[in-house]
Amino acid sequence: MSYIGIDLGTTYSVAAYVKSNGIPEVISDYHDTRDYRTPSVIHLGEEGCFVGTALEEKLEDEPELSESRFFKLRMGENRGVYCDHLGRDWWPQSLSALVLKKLMKDVDAYLHDDIDGAYLTVPANFNDAQRRATREAAQLAGLHNIKLIEEPVAAATFYGMHNQGQEKTLFVYDLGGGTFDATVLQISDEGLYSLATAGSNSLGGKHVDEIIMRFILDDFQVQHGFSPDDEGSLIKLRRFAHEAKLKLAKPGKGRVNKTLVLGGKTIDFILTKERFHELINELIEETLNVCKSCLQSAGMDWGFIDTVMLVGGSSLLPLVTDKLSKASGRPVDQLLCKQPHQAVAFGAAIIAQQQFEQTGQKILQSICSYDLGIRVRDANGQPAIEVLVAQNTPVPASASTTFYTNRADQTRLIIEAVQQRQGENGAKLENSLGYFAFGIETPRKNYPVKIDLAYDLEGMVTVTAQDPETGHEIKQIMDQEAEAMDKALLEQQVWVSEAKVNGL
Repeated sequence: MSYIGIDLGTTYSVAAYVKSNGIPEVISDYHDTRDYRTPSVIHLGEEGCFVGTALEEKLEDEPELSESRFFKLRMGENRGVYCDHLGRDWWPQSLSALVLKKLMKDVDAYLHDDIDGAYLTVPANFNDAQRRATREAAQLAGLHNIKLIEEPVAAATFYGMHNQGQEKTLFVYDLGGGTFDATVLQISDEGLYSLATAGSNSLGGKHVDEIIMRFILDDFQVQHGFSPDDEGSLIKLRRFAHEAKLKLAKPGKGRVNKTLVLGGKTIDFILTKERFHELINELIEETLNVCKSCLQSAGMDWGFIDTVMLVGGSSLLPLVTDKLSKASGRPVDQLLCKQPHQAVAFGAAIIAQQQFEQTGQKILQSICSYDLGIRVRDANGQPAIEVLVAQNTPVPASASTTFYTNRADQTRLIIEAVQQRQGENGAKLENSLGYFAFGIETPRKNYPVKIDLAYDLEGMVTVTAQDPETGHEIKQIMDQEAEAMDKALLEQQVWVSEAKVNGL
């Protein structure tokens, strides 16, 4: 019987398990045991489905091939984000399911054992739709007994494995491939308690790459009078930008030189570390603003933090450590950067073993990352959100309110459930969960309907309605195209099940 943890990432995905000696270990690629990170990139064509490194190598010889990347950032959209050679539109969760199928092939070859449960990680700032889409991806991939855990909680669990007998306040700075999370947690022998979280889906390694790409394209435009927009040039440009970022993150590497052929024209490109830092300075400052917001939500400043933990490959950028060192008031060598590529998968594997086997089980107290409420009209008749469960409330959490019909012939009550949080610029960001209609059997004016909104342990939302006079629950009906979406998901299920990943 085996349990695994999966870091389903924007740019790379990793699976891990806990060995018999209690130490977590990554699961290597089926074809290359030296490779444990699967690039989250997919091509579907006449030759079949290619995922990860197999596709990256294929793209070197055939850069014109279509590909899909960064679909994790589109989770929850429930629409096509990639079209294959047969003209079929693939949803983000279906593409994620193909990555999971590839990982499970690796797991099967590595462990030779049945997988009885898995924890999948999600960014702390994922909303309800994104979390549900992640679950759907696991189901489409044929995974069962799946639970979700937030990436900072997983990383902190891995940290806690090496710090027994100490109570600490931990700050997790998680700069991944496409998302950024800042989280304050308290950790002890009893367990781990999340106190506050903040994040962004527009800050990550992908966005660093795109800054370099824009810089090169601007230079190309000056030299040649146009910007190449063919698929092959853009793939080549993105690959170089990613490689340049990795090289400039290494100690002693002061510049990157390269002759690129784009759109049939050449450009001799030089990027120094100093210029690179100038280009990404604003992005790193934005992450620090998110950190400040997170600390304020926890009622703390950096002086309350015992340990700052860096997670995610992009946290290795020297400008990150320099700026975070200054902001937190501690030397760079006191910022904990322990296996940042694997930490999330390791933590998920540890949690999977503890929770499924119920041995050495510890408390994991997560919080909700969004306000949860209902759209109403304020005293001036303007739309507003009546918040029932506030952001950073420990989960599970629920709250109720009662609405009243305003007409004697009103046979149903329609509400809109909404998640909201504060964005990087201070504006409120809203995510509608949809409209819910509840039927009323014996209508009259001012008939009461009790509405309950709740977060479960995985941060997903449930909505129920109850008739306080009879005690009966009123059936919840999605006032959206639920049936059409179910049919579309069934179609996606067939496509995923038929896809042979890398010929396996």
